[in-house]
Amino acid sequence: MRILFWMLFFCSFGALAQRKTIKQDENTQKLVNNIIRIQNNNKLKAIDFSYSFYEKSIISASPDAISAKIDTLFKNRKKTRFTLDSSSYKFKKLITKQHVYQTEKVSTISYTKGKKKENIIGLKMAGLKQPVYELLGQEFLPFDLSKNNLKILQFTFPNPFTTEGFTKYNFKITDTLASEKGKEIVLHFESKKNVRKNKLKGFVTVNMQTFSITKSTFLINSIINIKTETVFNWFNNGKSWFPVSQTLLVTKGKGKHNIDFLGETIQFENMTNSSSKKYDYSNDLYVKIDRDFTNYNFTEKANKQLYQIHIDKSATKTNPVFFTTIANDTLDNRSQNTYQTLDSLVTATKIEKKIYFGKKLINGQIPFGFIDVRARDLFKFNNYEGFRLGVGLQTNDRLSPYFKLFGYGAYGTKDGVFKSQFGSAFRLSKNTDTWVSGSFTDDLTEFADIALLADNRRYKLIDPRPFNVSTFYNHQSYEINVESKFISKIETLLKITRSRIDPLFEYTFIKPNESYKVYNLTLASLSFEWSPNSTFLKAPQEILEVEKGFPKFVLQLSHAFPNLVSDNIEFTKIDARIYQEKKHLSGQKTTFLLQGGISIGNTPLSHLYSVAPNNLDKEAILSRVTFANKTSFETMYFNEFFSDKYSFFQLKHYFNKFQISKSIKPTLVLGSKVAFGDFLHPENHQGIVFKTMEKGFYESGFELQNIFKGFGLSTYYRYGPYQLPTFDRNIAIKLSFTLNLGI
Repeated sequence: MRILFWMLFFCSFGALAQRKTIKQDENTQKLVNNIIRIQNNNKLKAIDFSYSFYEKSIISASPDAISAKIDTLFKNRKKTRFTLDSSSYKFKKLITKQHVYQTEKVSTISYTKGKKKENIIGLKMAGLKQPVYELLGQEFLPFDLSKNNLKILQFTFPNPFTTEGFTKYNFKITDTLASEKGKEIVLHFESKKNVRKNKLKGFVTVNMQTFSITKSTFLINSIINIKTETVFNWFNNGKSWFPVSQTLLVTKGKGKHNIDFLGETIQFENMTNSSSKKYDYSNDLYVKIDRDFTNYNFTEKANKQLYQIHIDKSATKTNPVFFTTIANDTLDNRSQNTYQTLDSLVTATKIEKKIYFGKKLINGQIPFGFIDVRARDLFKFNNYEGFRLGVGLQTNDRLSPYFKLFGYGAYGTKDGVFKSQFGSAFRLSKNTDTWVSGSFTDDLTEFADIALLADNRRYKLIDPRPFNVSTFYNHQSYEINVESKFISKIETLLKITRSRIDPLFEYTFIKPNESYKVYNLTLASLSFEWSPNSTFLKAPQEILEVEKGFPKFVLQLSHAFPNLVSDNIEFTKIDARIYQEKKHLSGQKTTFLLQGGISIGNTPLSHLYSVAPNNLDKEAILSRVTFANKTSFETMYFNEFFSDKYSFFQLKHYFNKFQISKSIKPTLVLGSKVAFGDFLHPENHQGIVFKTMEKGFYESGFELQNIFKGFGLSTYYRYGPYQLPTFDRNIAIKLSFTLNLGI
């Protein structure tokens, strides 16, 4: 009987506990649903508003956490030879007086129809008279908690407080607080198991009267440790709630991995990289960002601003008192000393010159005073010219921000011919960065190249595909170019060219009652590149794309005018491209490219389409090994297909890096490509044998990128209607190279 009593007692106790747990779960779910409802009503697109913004970023360490002792390091096992390591003592002495690095920014920010515009009215980067503007487009903390995804530093997570993100987190009410605003609940959340590698957890304080979040804390413990805190308040007569302050703290995490911060790679591994020093600075270093949001205004209309970020002309000349007035608290002594010390340090070591040099080099230019050497003209190789050696020069803004001269000379060791270009350019407008230029060029160009005007403006350290091209034409061209950003987020290029075209192989272009071996063209091309989701910054001297957004669209229209000191050749070309890049929450990435073109009229083969082949017509697989290209067909042989209309589709998926050894961590990429083409009158092009692609050309494969020092391998296989009879003729093995500049 006693046993029966205890069994009934425990069963009833368990049932009671279960009902209590169910009740808690119901209360938690109701609370989260109410938070989501409030956030949905607080979407930024519903109202127009503005506010003042102050941001201070530092890289520093806590002096109290650093030992001041001097270590003894023995150089042999018997401990008869030793050296003294004072790095810890010196670092403590330095960090007691100042921070490692520091920046400050004051802005006015406005939202109009959900679109953000920032006007920077004060800017200071320790040690730099001329700030590095490329660093100013980064968003390290989420301002809007109604978005489906939250980006914190370099990580992206599903928002716990959305209908979609709610299912990916576990929630628990842990405390009840009494505040001036009434009763508040502390709600903890954490990513569910197996949702993602980098887990997000934290807690929010929720006002039970309004169900609004008064404070949020996000925690990430991964390769780095991140802690964020945001304090919210109600504005707009109680209709909207927005951040009042934010803090981001980054410290060393689990692994020896680096992160990109403020445009620099912060190394959370041993900074000394030397066996003669024992102390590891990175154990004590931290990165901290403090933000203050003030002067919310919901009535005054914001000033019209063409670009997303605008830097006031006087922003870098602002008196330090200006920052102190706007900031909630004045700079401490360590912050003041940071400016003074780094200002003198930069002057002594000429760091600004190194930054200037680096920015030029990324764009393919090597500065020497007021002259830039163009790296793209120094060395090239192809089957026709052999080794192409040359030098290209242009003046820079140190001579004049409104005028430049440019040109190059090159010599091919195989064809023995000298090529050249010379020209000049004038800046018509600083506000729209509008330039007009004129030039004369005597050089070679690949037959049926599908590159667009927008592509020719970008520098490539290695452009491997032309290595194996053998069909070129010589052109003597007079050009007029106009480039401008007078439309927000659209780069506009206009090019008018009068050229004498001389094919460098046996080719004849046939028209009704006419044929040409050498012909003259007057061609006008207008190109638009639209980046609707990119962030552009208007600096005093230039306009920069500081954060790339996708998709990107390119539209190019070209027309050849007959009888304008040219032969009777007239045609029209329309080319278009869409490029999309999707980053997944898992850290993987998918890219999508769709490109096509059509030529209407009597168009010579030199100005039609070859759809980027990149394979040598040789028997053995290893004899065809060359460098792969980002968007070329690796199994398509040169001059195998030509078209007067084509469409090209490419899909690639980039997986996360996987570790083979300590130093080998490649990225696996799966890719598929397909192209269709047609040719209305192939009989009009004599001297070259080619096929068309009405049935579709297909290839798929995989790439292992960054196996060692940027080099990798890729393998693609050709299948479908144009598959060749033997297996080895359908496969291509290529080398690849990926340049990582950490930007």
